Amino acid sequence: MVAAAQFKNYLERYGNESDVELEVTHFTDAETFLKNYKKERPAIVFFDINLPTIDGMEAARKLRERDTAVVIVFVTKMVQYALKGYDVNALDFLVKPVSYAEFKMKMRRAVNVARANETKALYVPVDSGFYRVPSDKIVFVEVEGHRLKYQLVDGVVEARGSLSDVQEKLAGHGFLRCNSCYVVNVKYIEFVKGYDLHINGYKLKISHPRRKEFMRQLMDIYAGSFREDTEDG
Repeated sequence: MVAAAQFKNYLERYGNESDVELEVTHFTDAETFLKNYKKERPAIVFFDINLPTIDGMEAARKLRERDTAVVIVFVTKMVQYALKGYDVNALDFLVKPVSYAEFKMKMRRAVNVARANETKALYVPVDSGFYRVPSDKIVFVEVEGHRLKYQLVDGVVEARGSLSDVQEKLAGHGFLRCNSCYVVNVKYIEFVKGYDLHINGYKLKISHPRRKEFMRQLMDIYAGSFREDTEDG
């Protein structure tokens, strides 16, 4: 198929230009893809809406039942169907014919989000030994004196250490420093309003000196798709 060959060329070109190692597998139908999913388990899936037997939207629904984290991008001529992708938490969609410039922008976003979704295990020193903390469970890390507080989605872990060390260990996994006291997981950010950062039910402050760089890094992770709440300032 010409479209599939062009798409593969785009992926190879992006990998070369961005110094990203990509392993590409192409399936001509969704049934075969879903059958092989556990073995393949990709970080990013591009679905054509118009597929034989099971269309891309239905395939995405079946995929979401197995995997809530994988990045899904739709490729289609039918914009009205692509917009339904939000029902399956699709990251984005590409409208055919796809230019390389558009593909590069969307691919960059997909790679950034896939990297942020990767789980890294931290072994943090606590008073009784060590505690294993999966990065995807961390909402933010707070420093108080020489103690760190890991705010998790299901609890709190207090440990020894420095915030700079935590930031270094979590580099490339979607964590940013919003002020001198907090490193936050961008996947849990709800919105930013002025210097207020709303994250998983908490409200933290972005420091004045860090705000510009923080927002630049946040936009970079989401390739310009992140939106601020500018209502009332």
